Amino acid sequence: MIHELFNDKFSPRDRTSQLKRIAIERADHVICISESTRKDLIRLFYTDEKKVTVVHLGFEKFSVDKQSGESPATKSPYLLYVGDRGIYKNFNNFLRAVALSKRLQKDFDILTFGGGRLTRLEVTLLSELGFKPEQVKQLGGDDKLLSQLYGGAAAFVYPSLYEGFGLPPLEAMAHNCPVISSKTSSMPEVIGDAAEFFNPAAIDDIADAIERVVYVPSRSSELVMLGQKRLNKFSWGRCAEETLAIYGKLSNSK
Repeated sequence: MIHELFNDKFSPRDRTSQLKRIAIERADHVICISESTRKDLIRLFYTDEKKVTVVHLGFEKFSVDKQSGESPATKSPYLLYVGDRGIYKNFNNFLRAVALSKRLQKDFDILTFGGGRLTRLEVTLLSELGFKPEQVKQLGGDDKLLSQLYGGAAAFVYPSLYEGFGLPPLEAMAHNCPVISSKTSSMPEVIGDAAEFFNPAAIDDIADAIERVVYVPSRSSELVMLGQKRLNKFSWGRCAEETLAIYGKLSNSK
């Protein structure tokens, strides 16, 4: 429900919400990928709750390259960010949080995967926050590179203000990478107890959460263990079975 919750960030000519409403009204049933999304749909579109069912997405593991002992981009310890960085993704507050903690800024690089090159505004912000040249790097590539980055990171940080589901935390868990995440929308539902959570609007809280993981080996190890257990809750097989059951129920009701 990003277009509805962040409508001021999109063009007035953007018709996504109108087209979505038409599709929902025409549909016999609506499948939502999280309980958080379901609640937002019912609240924002006044959809009959009996018409909506939650089916969580599945997760497909991809393996880390065991030959790689360090990141191809840096020899320093690093925090990993994955995906787009604009609008609701809250990447700039992540940068501000690291800069707020002088020891985090001194001890860690930041690697961001995907989302396109750093923008001029982001480069300007990095300079204003006191990051060294090349301390924050944007990378793009295939699953092999992403797997290496997850496998070598001190932690994966997910500062988003809103997600319908959110696969990157599960990817991090599959690579034994501790997860540090916003405690909003679907994130607690999907991640469970397998992350150190923070308020994404509070820069000091983000910094504190990162420090509680990267400077406390026992907490980092605990999150890795909890992450492995959490992955067992998500599979494409289960997702397919639950989706098929909804189609069957609709078919039998006609």
